Amino acid sequence: MEKELLNRLHEEDNHEEIIKILESEGAEHDYDTICYLARAYNNRGEEGDYDKAADLLQMVYDMGKDDPLWHYRLGYAYFFSGRYEDALMCFEESLHLDPSDEDVDFFITECKEQILRRNGFFDEELNPEVYSSEEEEIIETYIEETFGEFESVFHELVSPDIHVDICVIPPTEERNFYTLVTMGMGAHRMNVPEDLSEYKLQRAELVICLPPYWDLESEKEEWYWPIRLLKVLARLPIQEDAWLGWGHTIDNGEGFDESTQLCGSMLITPVIFDEEEYICPLTEGEEVNFYQIIPLYREEMDFKMQHGADDLLKQLDGRVLVVDPKRQKFSPEKLLS
Repeated sequence: MEKELLNRLHEEDNHEEIIKILESEGAEHDYDTICYLARAYNNRGEEGDYDKAADLLQMVYDMGKDDPLWHYRLGYAYFFSGRYEDALMCFEESLHLDPSDEDVDFFITECKEQILRRNGFFDEELNPEVYSSEEEEIIETYIEETFGEFESVFHELVSPDIHVDICVIPPTEERNFYTLVTMGMGAHRMNVPEDLSEYKLQRAELVICLPPYWDLESEKEEWYWPIRLLKVLARLPIQEDAWLGWGHTIDNGEGFDESTQLCGSMLITPVIFDEEEYICPLTEGEEVNFYQIIPLYREEMDFKMQHGADDLLKQLDGRVLVVDPKRQKFSPEKLLS
């Protein structure tokens, strides 16, 4: 079976067809195709699929034990079937084999969170930075007045450094998209360069807009990656002892998920909400700046690095304010035309 066909079907999210092909009589089963079949079961995610994926991957243990992707896929299958301890071991081995994989870092944190939750206690050493009760009330009011009333919140159960909840504002007639806003990133004061300190850029929260069809309840990565992106970027200033602000781009290194080629982010002013500024005043003269995340293709990030954020935004002309994982890719030639 040609791997090109299997990869094309995967990019089209046609996991059912991959399973049908690879389980047909006479299908060739080598290491790669078995891993493709396991990947298809993981992505389809129906009842029993994660167990099937795990069983398939275990069949090729001898060939996969030194492959970080094999460990990642097995950990993925274990995670979504509730075997968090086994998943943690797989993800830690995957990270050991490939320390650059940020997705693995995320799942390691999630595994530890689920294990603590299952056992009914949290790590007493965790002491995250949090807003004061007065600050939290101010932030909540600002989010609702600026972005809309949130009907639900993705609460973070275990927080090692900051406590990052995500407010979910549903689509409306006027704004036919989901708005997700972090609440907790701004409790940490970022390491802003001294020559910019007067502009009060030390504290920030993040916004991302998703189309109305987005399945926020799904655990599949093709739907979950924007939430993961919010959490990862919220913690980046702490991990890097740096800061995030307008025009900053962050390279994910690869597509956010196998279903999209979007692989980077840029922070901009949330102009889609028609406000003059997006700054929430706190007590004692401090402020929290709100930035919108727009996912970018590799070519667009390269263009931004060469020509600047303003030129890129002029070329994109507002067409990227609501995430579209399969939107048209703007090549450098088109951007410069």
